[in-house]
Amino acid sequence: MKSLALLLAAVFFILGLLYGLGMVQWFAHAAEGHHYKHMILLWVLALLCLIWARFARVPRSI
Repeated sequence: MKSLALLLAAVFFILGLLYGLGMVQWFAHAAEGHHYKHMILLWVLALLCLIWARFARVPRSI
């Protein structure tokens, strides 16, 4: 689960960066202008995934 959390954190961070630079716009109202709230939301999700990875347990071998 730890590797999944790190992978999702990387994906959310990169998507947020690309959205902030204007390279990715997948929302229907993109013609209205650029919304930095979406970038911040993606970065918050990345941060939450890093917190999840920090608290994920490593399975013990028996």
